Amino acid sequence: MFSLYALGVIAAALTALIFKRTLLKGRPQAFILEMPTYKVPQLSQVARQVWVNTKAFVVKAGTIIFCLSVILWAATYFPQLPPKRVEAIRNGAREAVLNAPFQTTNPEPVTVRQAYESNEKLRETVDLDIDNKAGEAVASEQLRHSVAGRFGHTIEPLIRPLGYDWKMGVGLVGAFAAREVFVSTMAITYNAGSEDETQPLEEAMLADKYPDGRPVWTPLVAVSLLVWFVLAMQCMSTLAIVKRETASWRWPIFMLLYMNGVAYLACLAIYQIGRVWFA
Repeated sequence: MFSLYALGVIAAALTALIFKRTLLKGRPQAFILEMPTYKVPQLSQVARQVWVNTKAFVVKAGTIIFCLSVILWAATYFPQLPPKRVEAIRNGAREAVLNAPFQTTNPEPVTVRQAYESNEKLRETVDLDIDNKAGEAVASEQLRHSVAGRFGHTIEPLIRPLGYDWKMGVGLVGAFAAREVFVSTMAITYNAGSEDETQPLEEAMLADKYPDGRPVWTPLVAVSLLVWFVLAMQCMSTLAIVKRETASWRWPIFMLLYMNGVAYLACLAIYQIGRVWFA
């Protein structure tokens, strides 16, 4: 974590130095700061300033954030799965739960189906487990079927040199709302329960393999992904604020392109050099 913070500070300093000598090159401006006379703040003035600034944020930046959130939500939920496909997934989840081995002291193997049919008290618990598994399976397949899932497959050739597959691509799309969303998106993609239950997600990620048997997740991939989140522009709230402050989309788009470009080159170097170094 210290390395990530240090990388962010170094990258910010280098970017400021480069911009000062290129894009924002010019004569240095004199900086004069007049220190005000300090007084006890008036509650009415404080309340007025809070109201004015909060209203300006909600009206200007909040509307942009809301619109982008709706677009991102729609990209993960549409188009909807056909009803027949949803029913087939639910039936498959039900069969998977019922055919699973049931833990019992009986030396003879017993399936959940057999225990379900013979134990009336167990039925409510099994039905709840079936509903949970079916809901997770439908959500996972819906994400694959959605615009965001298809976009993840589309950009996979672009992000594969960084060590990422299409699932991580979908996670990066979801993380544009907030970095924390990456974990919940991965939980849905891997059909591994909620983001609070990290153990099933960890096991699913460790078990994920490419067709040739190579693990999808390796320490090198994890490092590349962490560096991406340090350097890339992955926050639509920041873009909305910049748009509000500059009254233009030019700087937000510029930030999005150059920061993600720097992140891409850095992660590309890390992953490709790491593959050769640790081969």
